[in-house]
Formats: sequence, C-alpha cells, structure tokens
Amino acid sequence: MKHPEEVSRIFSRPDEEVLQQSDLKLGSFNENKSLFVERFSQFGDPFAADWAAATATARSIPPDYVSVSNQSAETEALKALMEKGRNCFQTLLLYTQLAFPGDGIMLNVMGQQQYFASHNSHLKLPVLLKSAYAQASIPEIKQALMSKGMKETDIEDLLNIAESIINQEIVQKNAIKGRTLDANKRITALNLVWEKMSLVCQCAKLLFQDDAVRYNLFLLSDGATAVSKPAPAPAPAVQK
Repeated sequence: MKHPEEVSRIFSRPDEEVLQQSDLKLGSFNENKSLFVERFSQFGDPFAADWAAATATARSIPPDYVSVSNQSAETEALKALMEKGRNCFQTLLLYTQLAFPGDGIMLNVMGQQQYFASHNSHLKLPVLLKSAYAQASIPEIKQALMSKGMKETDIEDLLNIAESIINQEIVQKNAIKGRTLDANKRITALNLVWEKMSLVCQCAKLLFQDDAVRYNLFLLSDGATAVSKPAPAPAPAVQK
C-alpha cells in the first residue's frame, strides 16, 4: 500500500511573513479587484473571501512553539512521576531490608534485581512497581513492613504511581502526535494561502506591466525596499 506523501511547505519564508504578506496583498487586490476580474475571470467572487478565510484559518492554528511547550510540559510531568516511582520503590526496598534483614530472596521477590534495567524505562518501571505492590500487599509481608514503620499509603503509592506513569506516557505520546498533526494542518493552510497570493502576484505582473506603482504592490518582497520592475536579462556573452 502506498504511503501518504509528507506535507511540506511550498514556500521558503517564515510562516508569520507569509501571513503578513497575505494581508497586504489581499488589501491591494481588493482595491484593484475590478481590474483583476476584467482580465482574469477566476478572481471574481468568492475568490477574495476564500483568500481571506484561508488566511484566517492559517493564523488560527497555534504556532509550533505552542505545541513544543505543551509537549515539554507533558514530558516534564512524566519525568516527575518516574522520579516518584523510583523513590517509592527505594522506600519499599529499605523497609524490606529492615523487616527481613539479610534476606536476599525477599529483596529479589520485591524486584531489586530488575530495578537497574527498569528505573529509566517508562514501560518497565510501572510493571516493576505493580509487581512490588502485589508482593508488598501479601498480608504477612505487609504486616512485617508496617511493623517497621512503612505506611499503608507508601504501599498504595506503588500502584497509584505505576498507573499514573502509564497514563501520563499516553498523554505525552498524544502531545507528540498532536504536534505533528498541528504542523500538517498549519503547513496545509499556509500552502493554500501561498497558492492564492502567488497566483494573484503572478497575474499582476501581466496586468500592471505598464504601471510601476501597482506592479510593485504585488511583488512578493519583505517590504524593506521598493523593488522596481526587473530589467531584461543581458544577452549571453558570445564565446570567441
């Protein structure tokens, strides 16, 4: 099955510049609309309204830094939960050592040997915490742990934080996917704006070829300097 093509920009300018230019060119177009329509019938209604709507849609999509900020916030939240999970597990191991001194088997039952491979894994740490919770909840083990000062909430936290890590990772993954979706929507919307604007500007070169002022209004420049109608390219040099 054919994979869908990746959405890419058909322009090389910053997004905000495209939107600014679109506002300016649309205003100039509306001022000269009758001249455009007289020569190019496709610019009749609802072309201007569609152009304005396309620009508004593109501007309404949050810029990439917003998506990045959301993604970063969810990532930091996941990191915080992972740290809590590690602390809870270490607390369990400490009380296990106090309740069952010198009992290496009990430490292994709690998952001590699996900790190194799991402590930084979003997938493995919740599994380890849930397994530790199940063992720590066995009545005689739980009683021994609590007799040394471990609180029941400490044991419950093993399960609660494991579930929170699982849920937060889903939120983080969705934030990453959301950034890609937003980017595709933004690029698609901006491409539509660019298509309409560049078509008008291209047609304006013919329409205003004898009107330097209006010709310059429809040049796709950054507005820093007025650009005159380009001079004909020099003839190629004749090789001797």
